[in-house]
Amino acid sequence: MSLASSCLDNVHEILGIKVNPGSEQQLLRTLRKAPEVKAAYISLGEYDIIAFLGIEDLQKLNHFVAENVEETRCAVDTRTILVRNGGTHFR
Repeated sequence: MSLASSCLDNVHEILGIKVNPGSEQQLLRTLRKAPEVKAAYISLGEYDIIAFLGIEDLQKLNHFVAENVEETRCAVDTRTILVRNGGTHFR
Protein backbone atom coordinates (compact mmCIF):
# COMPACT_ATOMS: atom_id res chain seq x y z
CA MET A 1 0.00 0.00 0.00
CA SER A 2 1.37 3.41 -0.94
CA LEU A 3 1.79 6.26 1.53
CA ALA A 4 -0.98 8.24 -0.21
CA SER A 5 -3.35 5.28 -0.01
CA SER A 6 -2.71 4.75 3.68
CA CYS A 7 -3.14 8.47 4.43
CA LEU A 8 -6.44 8.61 2.56
CA ASP A 9 -7.87 5.36 3.91
CA ASN A 10 -11.63 5.96 4.39
CA VAL A 11 -11.29 9.61 3.37
CA HIS A 12 -13.81 10.74 0.78
CA GLU A 13 -13.51 14.52 1.01
CA ILE A 14 -10.91 17.11 1.82
CA LEU A 15 -12.46 20.24 3.31
CA GLY A 16 -10.57 23.53 3.23
CA ILE A 17 -11.90 26.16 5.63
CA LYS A 18 -11.06 29.85 5.88
CA VAL A 19 -11.94 31.16 9.34
CA ASN A 20 -12.33 34.45 11.14
CA PRO A 21 -8.97 35.45 12.68
CA GLY A 22 -8.42 33.84 16.06
CA SER A 23 -11.11 31.17 15.74
CA GLU A 24 -8.92 28.39 14.33
CA GLN A 25 -8.52 26.45 17.57
CA GLN A 26 -12.23 26.67 18.43
CA LEU A 27 -13.31 25.23 15.09
CA LEU A 28 -10.52 22.65 15.15
CA ARG A 29 -11.76 21.33 18.51
CA THR A 30 -15.31 21.12 17.17
CA LEU A 31 -14.23 19.26 14.06
CA ARG A 32 -12.04 16.76 15.91
CA LYS A 33 -15.04 15.72 18.04
CA ALA A 34 -17.10 14.74 14.98
CA PRO A 35 -16.92 11.07 13.97
CA GLU A 36 -17.05 12.05 10.29
CA VAL A 37 -13.70 13.84 10.62
CA LYS A 38 -10.79 11.46 10.12
CA ALA A 39 -8.20 14.20 10.76
CA ALA A 40 -8.08 18.01 10.93
CA TYR A 41 -5.13 20.38 10.96
CA ILE A 42 -4.24 24.06 11.05
CA SER A 43 -2.84 25.05 7.65
CA LEU A 44 -0.56 27.86 6.55
CA GLY A 45 -1.84 27.70 2.99
CA GLU A 46 -4.87 29.23 1.31
CA TYR A 47 -7.16 27.68 3.91
CA ASP A 48 -6.72 28.00 7.68
CA ILE A 49 -7.95 24.48 8.44
CA ILE A 50 -7.79 21.32 6.35
CA ALA A 51 -10.11 18.48 7.38
CA PHE A 52 -10.20 14.96 5.97
CA LEU A 53 -13.75 13.59 6.02
CA GLY A 54 -15.21 10.12 5.66
CA ILE A 55 -18.72 10.87 4.36
CA GLU A 56 -19.84 8.96 1.28
CA ASP A 57 -23.27 10.52 0.81
CA LEU A 58 -23.37 14.04 -0.71
CA GLN A 59 -26.53 15.00 1.17
CA LYS A 60 -24.89 14.00 4.46
CA LEU A 61 -21.78 15.93 3.43
CA ASN A 62 -23.78 19.10 2.80
CA HIS A 63 -25.57 18.67 6.13
CA PHE A 64 -22.26 18.12 7.94
CA VAL A 65 -20.67 21.27 6.49
CA ALA A 66 -23.77 23.35 7.27
CA GLU A 67 -24.18 22.05 10.84
CA ASN A 68 -20.57 21.63 11.95
CA VAL A 69 -18.75 24.37 10.07
CA GLU A 70 -21.01 27.13 8.79
CA GLU A 71 -23.25 27.34 11.86
CA THR A 72 -20.25 27.85 14.16
CA ARG A 73 -19.81 31.29 12.59
CA CYS A 74 -16.05 30.68 12.66
CA ALA A 75 -15.90 29.90 8.95
CA VAL A 76 -15.94 32.56 6.24
CA ASP A 77 -15.39 30.22 3.26
CA THR A 78 -15.14 26.50 2.56
CA ARG A 79 -13.98 24.39 -0.36
CA THR A 80 -14.74 20.68 -0.60
CA ILE A 81 -12.64 18.38 -2.75
CA LEU A 82 -14.07 14.94 -3.44
CA VAL A 83 -11.50 12.15 -3.57
CA ARG A 84 -11.79 8.58 -4.69
CA ASN A 85 -9.73 5.90 -2.98
CA GLY A 86 -9.36 2.28 -3.83
CA GLY A 87 -6.67 1.88 -6.45
CA THR A 88 -8.73 3.14 -9.38
CA HIS A 89 -8.04 6.26 -11.40
CA PHE A 90 -10.36 9.00 -12.59
CA ARG A 91 -10.70 9.18 -16.37
